[in-house]
Amino acid sequence: MNMKSLMYLLVLLVALASCNSKKTADSVASKPLNIVYILADDLSYRDLSCYGQKQFETPNIDALASSGALFTQAYSGAPECAPSRGSLLTGLHGGHAPIRDNNSARGQEYIPSEVITVAEVLKEVHYTTGFVGKWGVGLPGTEGAPERQGFDYSFGFYDQGRAHTFYPLYLMENGKEIHYPANKGFDMQRRYTMNGSKEDKLLNEYTEGGKIILSELKDPHKAVYSQLEIDKAAFKFLKKSKGRPFFLYYATQLPHGPLIIDDLGEMKDNTVLPQRQREWAAMVKRLDAFVGDLVKHLKETGQYDNTIIFFSSDNGYSMCGYMGRGNRATNWPDDPYLRNKGPFDGGKFSALEGGVRVPFIVSCPALFAAQEKATPVWLIDFYATAADIAGVELEQHTDGNSLLPLLKGESSAAFKNRPMYFFKNQEQAVRIGPWKAYRKDMRSSIQVYDIEEDSYCKNDLSAALPEIVKLAEEVMNTSHDAHMWYRDPWESDQEFKVKKDAAKMSGTLQKGIRPNGL
Repeated sequence: MNMKSLMYLLVLLVALASCNSKKTADSVASKPLNIVYILADDLSYRDLSCYGQKQFETPNIDALASSGALFTQAYSGAPECAPSRGSLLTGLHGGHAPIRDNNSARGQEYIPSEVITVAEVLKEVHYTTGFVGKWGVGLPGTEGAPERQGFDYSFGFYDQGRAHTFYPLYLMENGKEIHYPANKGFDMQRRYTMNGSKEDKLLNEYTEGGKIILSELKDPHKAVYSQLEIDKAAFKFLKKSKGRPFFLYYATQLPHGPLIIDDLGEMKDNTVLPQRQREWAAMVKRLDAFVGDLVKHLKETGQYDNTIIFFSSDNGYSMCGYMGRGNRATNWPDDPYLRNKGPFDGGKFSALEGGVRVPFIVSCPALFAAQEKATPVWLIDFYATAADIAGVELEQHTDGNSLLPLLKGESSAAFKNRPMYFFKNQEQAVRIGPWKAYRKDMRSSIQVYDIEEDSYCKNDLSAALPEIVKLAEEVMNTSHDAHMWYRDPWESDQEFKVKKDAAKMSGTLQKGIRPNGL
């Protein structure tokens, strides 16, 4: 082949590629995008190999990142489970969201009926909606239950306390209990005790092949691992949704403790990591396997090009709390084996960077190119993004911005210097542009850090940046509405006790059920 012919062939191939790309883009634009949100539970910033994990690999999640957008400065809406999920579903930050903490003075709160969830937004424009996994923002029978918050199908743990077991006595499906009698007798207390202990005698037992040994059960071979049921429910929903645009909210319980997995998989042969770290890794890899199965299903059913997939964790680092080694009082030390915390100060249950910085990936190759984004975003942006994807003009207030323009390489002005507000009990924090402002309580001074250069928050710049201090103080003082049952940042322990006493007297306690009868 001469040079002229070769050049002609190259031009033709480029033209064909451009044509195919245009056809794919036109096809995507001609019908509603399916939306999948995968929310991991307590996954750490560096638990994924695409974010720097060295001890094990997550190839399927990595593939999402390499084909989509990997965000390096993404935040959850809160530093713990329930308020983070509530913010994701309502598009509201913790200062005025209906869910502000794992518990209020009266227990587990729920999303009230007057608040419009993202599922209700999508349902209005004929999406079929499904939730599977850990809910945590509405106990069974309350108006906050998923089947009353816009979801056509729901399956999993409604009670976040019960989601701490992987061998439950029952799961919920569309408001009804699905029982697993073979799990009766599962020693939940042993697993809870193991979390705070260094005793090896409390560790789970596995066969040489890596299978869990549940000697306390009458018939261990019939035991049901909840994550298998959750995965089955997800694909059940997807298969029933074929032909209609769908929104799947897959809120897995992985890898939240207590540490336990039905099958260690390839981690059984790992000779470098201790057992607890191998269990954690196996739980993360189980989640990675689901992502691979999901993408395979979407491709086999011809839905991959028309589906946008979101992946994140619900809060920052918490793993050391499952290793009998530390807690927030010791500032959440990084795991010496997995080094999965990330370069941040603090951890779960804290408004410090380590409590709210999370991995976040968005993938839809037919819609936008692969990219790495350093723009500060938070999971609260999902609400506005989902509405934008569905072509909905939101009338209700949201604290987030649509990510679509950012993903498509258009203007990112809406994200520049916008304040993002976080709190936990008396702690408050604000991210503004490159700055992170933090105060321990209302009596403490505000610290300011250049978080992009000083992620460990070692160099307080507040004296040199009085205008940032003033702006952060204004955001902290005006972003939080008083709440009847939750603790507000300005309240002392005694003032919050008054709320607790009032809750007892009112008869409105919202108590969950501890797992397996504890």
